[in-house]
Amino acid sequence: MDIASAKQQIKNTVQIYLQKDALGRYRLPLVHQRPVFLQGAPGLGKTAIMQQIADEMGLGLVSYSMTHHTRQSAIGLPVIVEKEYGDKTYSVSEYTMSEIIASVYDCMRTTGRKEGILFLDEINCVSETLSPAMLLFLQYKVFGGHQIPEGWVVVTAGNPPRFNKSVREFDAATRDRLKILEIEPNYPAWKAYALEHGVSRCIISYLDIRQDDFYKVETTVDGLTVVTPRAWEDLSEILQFHEELGLPVSEDLTTQYLQNKQVARDFAIYYELYQKYRQVYRVEELLSGVWDDATLEQARTAKLDERMSLVSLLLEAIFGGMERCTTRHDALALAVNSLKAKKEALSAPGDTATALASLEDAWRAEAKTAPAMKQKAYLDLLAVSDGWHTHLEGSTPFEALRSCYKSDVAVLQAEVTKVQEQIGQMLRFLEAAFGKGTELSLAVNDLTVTPAATAFIGQFLSKDYFQASRSLLLHRQEEQLLKQIDLTGLV
Repeated sequence: MDIASAKQQIKNTVQIYLQKDALGRYRLPLVHQRPVFLQGAPGLGKTAIMQQIADEMGLGLVSYSMTHHTRQSAIGLPVIVEKEYGDKTYSVSEYTMSEIIASVYDCMRTTGRKEGILFLDEINCVSETLSPAMLLFLQYKVFGGHQIPEGWVVVTAGNPPRFNKSVREFDAATRDRLKILEIEPNYPAWKAYALEHGVSRCIISYLDIRQDDFYKVETTVDGLTVVTPRAWEDLSEILQFHEELGLPVSEDLTTQYLQNKQVARDFAIYYELYQKYRQVYRVEELLSGVWDDATLEQARTAKLDERMSLVSLLLEAIFGGMERCTTRHDALALAVNSLKAKKEALSAPGDTATALASLEDAWRAEAKTAPAMKQKAYLDLLAVSDGWHTHLEGSTPFEALRSCYKSDVAVLQAEVTKVQEQIGQMLRFLEAAFGKGTELSLAVNDLTVTPAATAFIGQFLSKDYFQASRSLLLHRQEEQLLKQIDLTGLV
């Protein structure tokens, strides 16, 4: 299965394991809660999805790599205690609490979440001395006599032996205690993740054209070559900083992440062309509705790589505006909620700057425990409120802050209108250049599935998107009907 399917399977498993009866007891006995074992090649995102699952389900998460654990660190150290048996006192060996189990309790204390996931990575690389204890743990969730708290689900992961020399094959007894999910590379599944997490549009555009380069772990005459989803995502992150700082992007950089010389070279060349197309087609002008017949002809006669790059560049610019709008909307929603909650206190005469500083302190504190997406809104709100300090005019702190808020709402409304117009101009340009073909379909599809776009369109709407989507659907139905008619031999 692909990583997206595995993620859903894990969420289903966790949901079942955490089901309770009317008395608040977990319905599935602990002994029957088989730990999940994710088996797949390196770099597929096994570790990444665990944080996503925990965030989406509101659970705690404790992650451990088992490669460095010895029997003592996993189980705990032996201590001698005195106990009475049959009116006699004996010295008995017990164990200090396992570092792993202790981390679960630490997580519960710091996050306040009583249920969660204990994720043990590289579980098939444990030392031989730890293997017997792992067998007991997989069935009874016990390390050194200490059991993981109720409400914590065990998920494990590991690579197949061909990818890791430290891996030992599980014996029958171990496999029989695991719920095994085998994961294979799948670009469409990863693309959905990439669109949601802001992976570089240049990388997505490249892989749309060359999906064979998405995953390569093989031994060639040049030695071991490694190109994984993790490598593409890490390269995307570093590209962002290079672009912000004006640093060059060359094959010297891409080979540090894409450890296959040909793939690294091909992507470096594509990246350079991608940036060139940005200038050649003057993307911002196209989104403003400015183009001529020469530009249309250049696009129309371009090769596939160039056409796909152009579509990606247009989408990249629009998605950036969409994300800014939705983030600002969420930030201003947080602001107005705070103003409403503190209206009475803020309506009394007082120092507005002090009141704003107090609100900002509260927002910073709330941001620290908020989910990742909400943290983004809080950070944007703090950036907005930083500008309020120079515009605090009003009879009370509430009036002054409300005035700042309303001013930023007006700015947001103007930005939303601009993005809505850009959507329309992009769709009109693509139809003028390519008709209702692949390029227009690709743009409409990405507007349909990309989270930044769905959030924007769901919040602010776009008549041009809806019109293009309906038009393409009718066009496809007409093509299909004509094809069916042709197959009957009537035309």
